[in-house]
Amino acid sequence: MLIAIDIGNTNIVVGLYRKATLKDHLRIATRPSMTSDEAGMVLGGWLDRMSLSPEDIDSVILCSVVPPLTTAFETTSRRHLGCLPTVVSHRLKLPITIEIDQPDQVGADRIANAVAGFAKFGGPAIIVDFGTATTFDVIDPGGAYIGGVILPGPETSMTELARKAARLFEVRIEPPDSVVGKSTAGALKSGLFYGTVGQVDYLIDRIIEETGFSGAKVIATGGLAAGIEKYSRHVKLIEPALTLEGLRIISETN
Repeated sequence: MLIAIDIGNTNIVVGLYRKATLKDHLRIATRPSMTSDEAGMVLGGWLDRMSLSPEDIDSVILCSVVPPLTTAFETTSRRHLGCLPTVVSHRLKLPITIEIDQPDQVGADRIANAVAGFAKFGGPAIIVDFGTATTFDVIDPGGAYIGGVILPGPETSMTELARKAARLFEVRIEPPDSVVGKSTAGALKSGLFYGTVGQVDYLIDRIIEETGFSGAKVIATGGLAAGIEKYSRHVKLIEPALTLEGLRIISETN
């Protein structure tokens, strides 16, 4: 069995695969100071809950945007799971090509998303990942990753706005009852939710205009993706486990 680990700035998502089937997954809050022993306890407890042991794990693959946790989980994989982990980067053998100016700077999670998006839907494709940052990744018809867009995610924007504006506060990011807020909380919810939808649709319009990929599949993933397909003109495909699926495919390729 394979353990796939996606280490993000806000959450760490771990998936357990038996061949191509995602059997279970775990989501925990990211804590950059987590030690390898703590990570081992978390993974060991998760496996124990499924009546599995480290000996049942054949391989581990991880992508990370938090360097201290990359090291911690590499050590955890070796010490607690007995596996030399595969760490995703543009240097691995990939089923897509990375065709940007500085391929070493593309996030490992974005590589995994692009791999899974192209494998499942073909190209051209635009993948929108709603996390700490909202990222757009563009794959051409032949499977070349040609670049993308990065902007602050809605939760990041909310936190920073509440920090800098003395009379504002954090609210849940969810569709409000109306666009015109009848209270400060309602106005904040409207701005965050519909502002995010508007940003996404506008940027996809510009990407399509610039690339000519009028038939591109638009796939959304990430913790805040669910439900946006009801409001967006472009986003209609939601794939919550897209990053984990990309990790599985990269593991098989390597």
